[in-house]
Amino acid sequence: MDPKQEIERLRAQIAHHDYLYYVLAKPEISDQEYDHLFKRLLELESKRPDLVTPESPTQRIGDALTDGFRPVKHPFPLVSLDNSYDETDLQAFHQRVMDGLEGRQTEYICELKFDGVAVLLKYEDGCLVQGATRGDGSQGDDITANLRTIRSLPLRIFPREHVKAEKVFFVRGEVYMNKSDFAAFNHEREAAGEKTFANPRNLSAGSLKILDPKIVADRPLQAVFYGYEHVSRSYPDSQAEALELLQKLGFPTSPHWTQAKSPDEIINFWRLWQEKRDQLPFEIDGVVVKVNQFADQRRLGMTARAPRWAMAYKFSARRAATKLERILLQIGRSGVITPVADLEPVALGGVTIRRATLHNFDEIERLDLREGDTVFLERGGDVIPKVVEVDISLRPAHAKKFRLPTMCPSCGAALEREEGEVAFRCTNPRDPEVIKRQIEHFASRGAMDIEGLGSETVDLLVDKKLIKDAGDLFNLRLEQLTKLERFAEKSAQGLLDGIERAKKRPLDRVVFALGIRFVGEGTARNLAARMGSMQNLAQADVAALQDVPEVGPRVAQAIVDFFRSAPAQELLQKLTSAGVTLHAEKTVKHNIHLAGKTFVITGSLATMSRDQAEQLILANGGKATGTVSKKTDFIVVGQNPGSKYDKARTLNVPILTEEEFLTLIEKK
Repeated sequence: MDPKQEIERLRAQIAHHDYLYYVLAKPEISDQEYDHLFKRLLELESKRPDLVTPESPTQRIGDALTDGFRPVKHPFPLVSLDNSYDETDLQAFHQRVMDGLEGRQTEYICELKFDGVAVLLKYEDGCLVQGATRGDGSQGDDITANLRTIRSLPLRIFPREHVKAEKVFFVRGEVYMNKSDFAAFNHEREAAGEKTFANPRNLSAGSLKILDPKIVADRPLQAVFYGYEHVSRSYPDSQAEALELLQKLGFPTSPHWTQAKSPDEIINFWRLWQEKRDQLPFEIDGVVVKVNQFADQRRLGMTARAPRWAMAYKFSARRAATKLERILLQIGRSGVITPVADLEPVALGGVTIRRATLHNFDEIERLDLREGDTVFLERGGDVIPKVVEVDISLRPAHAKKFRLPTMCPSCGAALEREEGEVAFRCTNPRDPEVIKRQIEHFASRGAMDIEGLGSETVDLLVDKKLIKDAGDLFNLRLEQLTKLERFAEKSAQGLLDGIERAKKRPLDRVVFALGIRFVGEGTARNLAARMGSMQNLAQADVAALQDVPEVGPRVAQAIVDFFRSAPAQELLQKLTSAGVTLHAEKTVKHNIHLAGKTFVITGSLATMSRDQAEQLILANGGKATGTVSKKTDFIVVGQNPGSKYDKARTLNVPILTEEEFLTLIEKK
């Protein structure tokens, strides 16, 4: 047989058996027979590299490590769905659909709502050419190389049952992980002393953002698809037909969907899967309801944020009862003491829960929580489980009322509680636990982004007295690190390289890294742009600081207090000596059309990110805020604007399109 023909035949055979094994779970051949086909294909392609194509099964895992993820503009908006937990909202949705169709009866498709990561795939001539995350709905990240590693995802479409795909088409779906695979993965990490993931969705999302596809290939990711889009729209005519078409083309789809003609039928489907969801091998968090006929969908149209023809009917949060063994006290980087529930281990949503947040001490008083109580946990959309109720009837006789702390659990210093606040705060700026968490924040991704400097490494460096604050990081030496148990020479050098790279972070990142109370990333950008240097910021008084967007009296006073403190002054001296960037890169141009004007941005911009637009405003002397008020001079509106747009119209705030905004920037 001609090598080209045999290669094509082998690719088709392997794709067919991948579909049977990974999608239908009905293999027709043994693993040994499959391996024989795969090895034969590898052999032929090695002899004829000119015949190797990206969609070949041998090319699922590429060799190249990517430098980053290229942004991808979506061909159509990937809007999110309105959601509800209430039957009344479902009835109201049905009534709006009926009104939009002028009373004509319609049919719905009810599907399971997978708790995964939304993706959009593009196929040309039957081959996968691009895969992207949903992102902000108008633009996502190109994760094609990582998606190719998912074995259930077809790299090439081989028509089945006399069905032919369009020349160019798109499919929408979710990437997820089965609960058993997630548990096994976390078990391996725990055994290796590594940090575990909170839930399968977080692990799936994190896996898709790894730069090395070879690592992603070792993650047991799955995919399911539910949307088919193409230009001609000649077929399919309905969501039911789209699901059937996807299955015939070889895409994994969920078999658990139904047609419904009334809200009662939808509710019955919802109740069925609310009860049965724990029997599924994967996580779901509700039911998606869609008008079936595409013609009806087009007639109903969209709002600025969501389609009028679909909604997500979410499940109520899972609950579990367990024993509250102790109330622990944790301390954060600002010295705030937070109570945490130490629990008798209990399974909830496929995860073993040992601790849960108690939020603050007022919550303990509200629930009258006592050690030894039987408590109910909830873990809905939140990553962190929370205690929501106490079963007083099961309270042991010896249970004592919780006493509010007066001393810091870390250093023994007195605690203070500011007027109007629920939090207790340690008054010792040299508290070792506070310093550890401050250094951890300093090294975090949004701040100095020092790779390899997690909480365990920070704890080790402080405990061994190698560092007393974040500034000491820049004086670490290789021989110091290699003497520590956790560090080989390679990992030690990697950490030092990461610290060296951090010196070049822009001023706004350095300001945020300082961990000044109330100063988030946005405020740090505004401060860096307006002040121009760390020295100017450190010397600014309350009045000058209040001229900066989003800095009020409380924030301004916190900034002044921070720079007056001895630890902050020591830290700045060390950063200066180390050569860390302490000046803004750009000077403000003071465009007369923007100078002093306050802008709000809403929706997705086509030519830049919201962050870039805000930087542009600041660089031209304007102010960028996140809240619309009577003081707002302009609102810049992109695709899928949110509630800020509605408020701006109510307040008669001048509205700019992205094009008008760019024109204003370019004016002299």
